[in-house]
Amino acid sequence: MRLIITVILFLSLTGCELFVIGKNTPQKEVIDITQQSSAGGALLFTTELELGNVRGAAQIIANNKSRISAEKQVEIYYDLARYTRLLNGRTVSRIITDTLSKDLHNVRIEYDYLKEFSFAMRELDSLWYVIEYKQIN
Repeated sequence: MRLIITVILFLSLTGCELFVIGKNTPQKEVIDITQQSSAGGALLFTTELELGNVRGAAQIIANNKSRISAEKQVEIYYDLARYTRLLNGRTVSRIITDTLSKDLHNVRIEYDYLKEFSFAMRELDSLWYVIEYKQIN
């Protein structure tokens, strides 16, 4: 009788996980919201829009060769203001960065699993700027 209980106890203990060594869940990547990386620059751009700082978001926009002028920033003001209404109160659900070249990346940001935006990012003077932005869906 003792032998049967010992065998059952041994089998039940060897089938269970008693100790966990290490973490089972992978750590999420933390992205700094700065212009030091392409994803961070895109997040900084959208954060400025979410906070209603359209002028601040306009300063993160550049063309292919250099930052845009103040006159051009005024021209795109209402287009950026429209994006503030699209992003209002939404949370980021996914970020995908596609490297096209050393200084050109495509960053896609998905909000609430519904709205997705694409940002073409260019590195100018060691900072990342938005050169094109559009809503995908």
